[in-house]
Amino acid sequence: MFDFGTPVRGEPVRFAEPEREGPSAGTILRRLWQGSGFIVLGGLFMVAVAVALGGALRPGYTSSVQILVDPSDLRVIENDISTRTPQADSGVSIAESQVRVIQSDNVLRRVIERLDLAADEEFVRPPSVNPLMIALRSALGLDPPAAGRDPANIALDSLRLKLTVKRAERTFVIDAAVQTWDPEKSARIANAIADAYIAEEANARTEAARRASDALSGRLADLRRGVEEAERKLVRYRQDNKLVMTSGRLLTDQQLGDLNQQLVAASIRTAEARERLDQAKRMRTTETGTALPEMLQSLEMQGLRQQYATLSRNTAELGTRLGERHPAMAEQYAQQRDLQRLIQREKERIIDNTQKDYQRSAASEAAIRKNLERVKVETEVSDRANVGLRELERELESRRSVYEAFLRRSRETTEQERLNSTNVRVISSATPARLRSWPPSPKIALPAALLIGMTFGAGIALLLGAARDRRRVRRAPALPPRSFRAADA
Repeated sequence: MFDFGTPVRGEPVRFAEPEREGPSAGTILRRLWQGSGFIVLGGLFMVAVAVALGGALRPGYTSSVQILVDPSDLRVIENDISTRTPQADSGVSIAESQVRVIQSDNVLRRVIERLDLAADEEFVRPPSVNPLMIALRSALGLDPPAAGRDPANIALDSLRLKLTVKRAERTFVIDAAVQTWDPEKSARIANAIADAYIAEEANARTEAARRASDALSGRLADLRRGVEEAERKLVRYRQDNKLVMTSGRLLTDQQLGDLNQQLVAASIRTAEARERLDQAKRMRTTETGTALPEMLQSLEMQGLRQQYATLSRNTAELGTRLGERHPAMAEQYAQQRDLQRLIQREKERIIDNTQKDYQRSAASEAAIRKNLERVKVETEVSDRANVGLRELERELESRRSVYEAFLRRSRETTEQERLNSTNVRVISSATPARLRSWPPSPKIALPAALLIGMTFGAGIALLLGAARDRRRVRRAPALPPRSFRAADA
């Protein structure tokens, strides 16, 4: 059925070998060895490019300043406007917020104005005078609007690009680094940024205190009018109800206390006068020559009694010498009777005076009692009026206390405008850099360029080796399978 002996004419059949997953390590090494020239040339080329760029690029110098931002402010006064006492986990957020503040326009504009960076060519490049470039930029719509050509805004954008602000991990220290063409300029700008940041923080506190003071001052006028209106109501109520105040007390209350004291004193005086009167009345029944109570004695009575005693002693002595019937004794007895009449008359006068003193004391006590009863009635009437008076006084006191608190707080906030309680300080000032930060140092740039160039050359060598191997495979004749070779034999 099949004639295998007949020769078959035609083109040989090619059988493609199955492709491998990837070149082997030996193949890669062979390709790299064959392309070693490209590797060397690539490395030398990148080194030459790095040297050329290092000489062509303008060097940049970086200076940094370190600022310590303590989340807890200085305790200058007890009632601060914006006392910053953070919780245990919010200090980092405050420090991160201060990083944003350092990069803010307010801080950077202070630096631009202070150092006049708007006139520095590094920050504000002069416009091109080439007509071709001007026409090209106009055609492409690259000319900025009038607001965008402001030198201050351009300097602000340039400074923001040259500024790097970061916070060290787990610290409240902020590093602000500035890179410019001049090392002294970099240090000057970095220190100016630190000063501007501290000034901005102080100004923010001052503005906060000023706003609070203005708000309190605006409210004080309303509070003052409220206090004055409450005072007018209180005065009008006192006038309508005839409530007179003396030394912080109602006049009726003060009169009541005074009359009570006067009544006690008058009662004591009346009792003493009555006692003296009773003694004087009992004295009438006694003999003329007996001793008088001390309270009823007077200077005249004492003189008469002394004369009477002297006369009685002389009469007794004379009666002993001359006898009772001697004519001289009659004269002595007559003198004694005259002195007794005088003593009795003085005694009656004392009794009358004592009676009058008692009557005056009793009348005074009765008058005081009468006034006391009248004041009691007035006090009862005023007590009913005191209910409304006390309500008005409480309203006045509450309004006055609020007004005084606002007034005191307004004075405190006014003084706080002059205080800076921000706990921020520079712990490391910027100094001029000794080495450039851009372009990188040749110790780093040349080895890196060499490595990059050799890597690029190795890639070219591998690509060329792979292409060479594919061409060799296409040119090699394909061998038939082993069974067909045996049949042909």
